[in-house]
Amino acid sequence: MKKVLSVLLSAVMTVSLTACGSSTNEGTVDSGQAEAAAQQAADTVANEEDLIVDEAWDELESLGKIETENGIFFVSITLPADIAGEEVTQESLDAKAGENYISARLNDDGSVTYKMTKAQHKAMLDGMVESMDEALQELTDSDQYAFADIRHNSDFTSFDVTLDTNELGLTESFMVVAFYMYGGIYGLFSGHEADNIQVNFYSPDGTLINTGNSKDLEG
Repeated sequence: MKKVLSVLLSAVMTVSLTACGSSTNEGTVDSGQAEAAAQQAADTVANEEDLIVDEAWDELESLGKIETENGIFFVSITLPADIAGEEVTQESLDAKAGENYISARLNDDGSVTYKMTKAQHKAMLDGMVESMDEALQELTDSDQYAFADIRHNSDFTSFDVTLDTNELGLTESFMVVAFYMYGGIYGLFSGHEADNIQVNFYSPDGTLINTGNSKDLEG
């Protein structure tokens, strides 16, 4: 499951901090990668049932080591070493400073602290939103799922999923974990971690079929 989370995080980070310094053409999001990650999450959960659901949430909670500090004019984000990457150096961070962040510091433990303006932080979050929206649209368009429409609120703490069937299938029900991950990741980088992420499943006529809450997975 850690591999699933890693792939999903990589997809949504393509246009954010780990891609800082790249040109606008290099920032294109591979939404198919996010769909593949979500499918892998669903397949893994289906095979190992409740144990994997718990593990998925544990892995997401482990990202809580990300520290986001909102000041009056600036925002600081510290990424742990396993997310920042082994290849990063202070020289490479300094070379990429400017458009996407003001400065970055490689810490002794391998973590990286980025300092950015409020505008740069908003641009980073906007990029994440665009990436996740494209990935969610891929899920809607895919023939592998009975998703007719997927909508969410501004901070990804609430998802309304309309199905094209009147019953919630096994594959679609396990996909709730992927929605929890999207909401959790956005919360970590925005600096406003959610107490709960809710996913509502509706039939084509708008009847509520089922509701999932991430807080129910917390031990």
